[in-house]
Amino acid sequence: MGSSGDGSLASNDGTGKGEVFHKGVAISMWQNSGDDDSNWTNFIKSNFPFKALPFGFKRFSGKHSVLQTCPDTWNRYEEDVELAAKAGCNAFRLSIEWARIEPRKGEIDMDAVARYHAILDSMEAAGIEPNATLHHFTHPQWFEDLGGFEKAENIQHFVAWSLKAIELFGSRITFWATFNEPTCAMFLGWITGMHPPGKILACITAGKVVMHKLQAHCEAYEAIKRTAIGKSLQVGLVHHHITFLATGPRLLRGLAAYAADWMNYWWGYELIHQWMLTGKFTWKVPLLGQWLEWQHPGGKPPCDWFGVNYYSRSVVTWYMKPWCLPGEVMTDMYYPIYADGLYEALMQSNQYGIPIYITETGIADKSDKNRATMIDKYMRAMLRAIADGADVRGFYYWTLVDNFEWNAGYLMEFGLYAWQPDGSVDRKLKEGAKALVRFFKALPSNLSALRAAAARLVKEGELPDHEQMHAEAEEVLHDLTARGHKGRRRHGHAMVAAT
Repeated sequence: MGSSGDGSLASNDGTGKGEVFHKGVAISMWQNSGDDDSNWTNFIKSNFPFKALPFGFKRFSGKHSVLQTCPDTWNRYEEDVELAAKAGCNAFRLSIEWARIEPRKGEIDMDAVARYHAILDSMEAAGIEPNATLHHFTHPQWFEDLGGFEKAENIQHFVAWSLKAIELFGSRITFWATFNEPTCAMFLGWITGMHPPGKILACITAGKVVMHKLQAHCEAYEAIKRTAIGKSLQVGLVHHHITFLATGPRLLRGLAAYAADWMNYWWGYELIHQWMLTGKFTWKVPLLGQWLEWQHPGGKPPCDWFGVNYYSRSVVTWYMKPWCLPGEVMTDMYYPIYADGLYEALMQSNQYGIPIYITETGIADKSDKNRATMIDKYMRAMLRAIADGADVRGFYYWTLVDNFEWNAGYLMEFGLYAWQPDGSVDRKLKEGAKALVRFFKALPSNLSALRAAAARLVKEGELPDHEQMHAEAEEVLHDLTARGHKGRRRHGHAMVAAT
């Protein structure tokens, strides 16, 4: 097991890095730069332009794809690391793309390895702590061809990949996550068909996929800890915490509640919450009841830290139309701004007894009218949770630059910096993003000082030294705002191979 949440991660890893509160941004390299050899690239090629799916879902949206043009962090990493640093970040979450490092089984692309080291060099020079994800929805096509996580015998390949990543980068990266949002990937890939492999209502196989990923997490964790460097590394798991609330006319609300209950169980928090508390995985299917069960032999699963990806809670009608309650603001992604849910997610996750990092939160807001409000409300919800005892040690905003939002394409604009695939805008700081810069400049990086600031906020209702913080941030904000404009430099790039 990892930390028991005693308030000092330093006592576990010997580095003292646990005393630093992470103020960061999060990206997925595939969403920023594409990659020829991944399952997602193959999925887009094989399914496009067939967009229609049952239930009113779309497989892909928008005119452009990451195959045609992209923000290209892979080649513009120095700029992006600089932008993160100027925005007040001391941490940067990114994916180490398995398909770039091992595009064909057993073949390591040393050019890709060198590029990742160059990215880490830039972060080190900027004083930024990397936080690496080993599987952020994507993997090599050769692994997909073997059956991916549908087959238990393929777990060994993920464990081998994890060990190779540690061998290549373990001396430079302390914080690792095995998987990003295993239940989200399952639901969209095997229930709705919007993500690879594009299967619909494959309910039994979906359960196997999640179970195998959780088993792979445990096996990879234990294998990493057996390495010479393993005990100094912090290995965690990242989960999408979302709840579903039924609404609609009374006669039909029962149908909506039935659907919401299953969504909470499959995709939301219940499945992973039970597993994190007990190590017991139970998969249930409508009408069939319990179908799969697995108990981790060590009881609670091994995990040094827990990543919470939180955006909102979803309000749904009986026919699964997204909704929001009176007085709530709907985002472009069809869920409302709901800060209380972040507080609830953090307090619930605190039951696991290990440090918590908000590894993703953000807003799709093309108009940029609601971004500052969302950031302010969510940041204060986090500080309230910290004041109430939640062992939260980081806040990562999703994402740095507008990118390819999976099946939604470039239509959902989460970035702090605006970017358009047609080249009209390139890395221009959004007005609403300035709220995050101000918070990052105001909040202490020292964990103990941050906890004290959170306590004062709850007591006094205001951040300490708010006016001073505002003034100090203005020079930085002016520089960042002036930086991005039309035609400044290259705007988009054709997708390049993993070299």
